[in-house]
Amino acid sequence: PLTLPHFQSQPPPFSTLFAMMYKFGFAVAAASSQQSTANPIRRVVSLLQGLEEKVKAEGEKAEKLYAKFQCYCQSNEGKLDASIEEALTAIDRLTHDIESSKAQETQARAAVYQSKEDRAAAQEALEKSEKMRAKEAGQFASDSGDLKANLEALASAVTAIEKGMSSAFLQTDGASAVSRLAQYSTVLTDEDKQAVAAFLQGGEGYAPASGQIVGILKQMGDEMKASLNEITTSENEAVASYNGMVAAKNKEITASTAAIEEQSARAGDLAVEVVTKTGDLKETKSTLAADKGFLAGLKDDCAKTAKEQEAATKTRGEELVAIADTIKMLNSDEALDLFKKTLPSPSLLQLKTTRSEVTQRVVAALQSLKHSPHADLIMMALRGKKEGFEKVAALVDKMMASLKEEQKDDDEKVAFCKAEIDKTEDEAKELKNKLHSTATRITAAEDTISTTKSEIAGLDESIKELDAAVEQATSMRKEEHEDYTTEAADNNAALQLLGMAKNRLNKFYHPKEYKEPEQDDEEEAFVQVRSHRDEPAAAPEVQGHSKSDTGGVVGLMDMLIQDLKKEMQENEFVEKNAQEDYETLVADSKAKRAADASARSEKKGTLAEAEAELLDLKGSQRDTMSSAESTGEYLAQLHGDCDWNIDNYGARKSARAEELESLKKAKDIINGADFSLLQTRSGATLLNKARRA
Repeated sequence: PLTLPHFQSQPPPFSTLFAMMYKFGFAVAAASSQQSTANPIRRVVSLLQGLEEKVKAEGEKAEKLYAKFQCYCQSNEGKLDASIEEALTAIDRLTHDIESSKAQETQARAAVYQSKEDRAAAQEALEKSEKMRAKEAGQFASDSGDLKANLEALASAVTAIEKGMSSAFLQTDGASAVSRLAQYSTVLTDEDKQAVAAFLQGGEGYAPASGQIVGILKQMGDEMKASLNEITTSENEAVASYNGMVAAKNKEITASTAAIEEQSARAGDLAVEVVTKTGDLKETKSTLAADKGFLAGLKDDCAKTAKEQEAATKTRGEELVAIADTIKMLNSDEALDLFKKTLPSPSLLQLKTTRSEVTQRVVAALQSLKHSPHADLIMMALRGKKEGFEKVAALVDKMMASLKEEQKDDDEKVAFCKAEIDKTEDEAKELKNKLHSTATRITAAEDTISTTKSEIAGLDESIKELDAAVEQATSMRKEEHEDYTTEAADNNAALQLLGMAKNRLNKFYHPKEYKEPEQDDEEEAFVQVRSHRDEPAAAPEVQGHSKSDTGGVVGLMDMLIQDLKKEMQENEFVEKNAQEDYETLVADSKAKRAADASARSEKKGTLAEAEAELLDLKGSQRDTMSSAESTGEYLAQLHGDCDWNIDNYGARKSARAEELESLKKAKDIINGADFSLLQTRSGATLLNKARRA
């Protein structure tokens, strides 16, 4: 806790006692040199009553200041108790959260490891399956190729036998292949195998009626077709199974990759959370220790001040009782009557004031202050001889030095208080400005985080829209290209058809321009079949016919051909431009996506920096708030300790100056009284000494 330098806040009792002594005793002696008609006892009582009011006023003011101090103690003790309780709760919560976050981080990293293992296993299984599938596909290609070759050999043998060309077939490699097939066939009987072998060795002509060899070969062909269909079906099933497995493994790999990314990000977030909460825990423990220390110091200070206040109240009460007793003693009717009978008139007092009378009056005034050693010493000095006055004078000097020392202490404390209060107020103002600046920076950091998150979301949406646009453009490009391909094929077919039609007309009308078409045997046979149709019945005789002019038809066909070619060129140009536009779109989209991804990465970095800055700013804000609270408490403590001294500094300084002046005059009076005792005790001599004083 903050502590203040110790200064004496109230004047010591002996200065008050001597002031009373002077006012009640030496003032009477000083009054002997003045012209006055007032009763001296009345003046003494008035001075005592004024002193009583002053002590009461000081007591009331002290009680108000102490009430404020009590409020300060109670308020801050309550705040510190609540802060300590809150810190203990926060420490338990943070400890639990840190342990939980560490456990979750361990789980997340274990999940990342397991996902990596699963992905590696899936990739390894995929590679093994790919090799196995390639091996199976090679085996199928080999087996199916052998079966197809065998089927072709059997088909050639059957065709040759059916056409009666078995002798020629026996000279080919196909005969050897058929022989091997028959030998290793599992569906032929031994008799059938012998028949085939005899046929292939004998070269007998084919007998259409029997058909034994053809049937055997066809049976073998059916067996091979069944085998081919079986392995083809198995291959298709294996391909389908492989494709399904590949899709499943790819899905598993994708899921594992996503899990790795997710759990890695989660582990990183948890690690940051652990570091942050560990820092918060350390700071909370530090704050708790500081609060406990401050609370202990505050309780000690409050208890100490309460004891001091109790002692001051008790001393003030005793002082008031002493003053009241003195007033009661001097102000009673019996005392007044007695003083009227015993005290001389003012005029006589001016001429006949003696040492004995001064001593008796001072002793009577100090009777209520029996417990003051200074008062006892003064009364002893006044009752003595010459040496007594010397001791009184020395005591006065000591009191004057004490008053000067008290004034020096007051001067130092007031100067310290003012300087320290100004310094602390400046520090509080600086901390307040710092808090305001930090709050502004926190708001700016939060705005940056919010804006950056919005920008990242916008970039994500832009990338998503860009990918969707590229996908849509790709789909449209495929459709357009398919339409172009189909239309180009149709246009080519139309051109060919128009060319064939024009050539057919030229064959009749312009034989020189006719071009013989290139046809295969089947097309030629087709033309012959269509040309050998039944002749129609004889037509009735009509007018003779001459070749018509086909220039218009041919010209129209040429125009159609040119239009088609032009349209095909235009379509090709449009297709080329569309493809270039698509490629440009893809390239621009790729560049835009890369730029957006780069910007997103930068924004992520900016976001991380802003979040880190926000975390630092909030920590700085907590530290500054703690410093501001401590400074405010220290300022309140300063005011509690210094306000009374500052507020009463002028009055106390004036009162002390008056006391010093009175002491100086008293010393002069004592010196004068001491000198008079060396002279004759005549009234004239005393009067002259009193006037000189």
